[in-house]
Amino acid sequence: MHSRAAAHPVVLLVEDLESLRQRIQQILEDAEFIVFPVANAHQALELAQSCAAPINLLITNFHPAGMPGPDLASHLRKRFPQMSVLYSSANPLAALEIPDPAEVVSSIMPLPYSRARLLGRVYALLAAHT
Repeated sequence: MHSRAAAHPVVLLVEDLESLRQRIQQILEDAEFIVFPVANAHQALELAQSCAAPINLLITNFHPAGMPGPDLASHLRKRFPQMSVLYSSANPLAALEIPDPAEVVSSIMPLPYSRARLLGRVYALLAAHT
């Protein structure tokens, strides 16, 4: 799908708030990630079906439009089993929604966050799943 896909991690960004989606996209693209931004779970599933490169990381919240975030991650992992997931949440109790307890600490990005904090978490997740 993209000529740089083999050299740069691919991130599927599912965020319905356009301003936040654009901010996260810009941070990741500045760090040389390939970012596919979409507004809802339906668009994410459609994109994943046509994506030739493996999706290395899904960034979403716990309740993107269309389906719960953990369910979306589960569907996407059928096609991309090595995919990491980073959930953004302003609610610390949202961790109770993650089906795999081993992922709870590493998979939640509390809001608000800085550029350095986001990239640090992204790099850590990708390193853990490589």
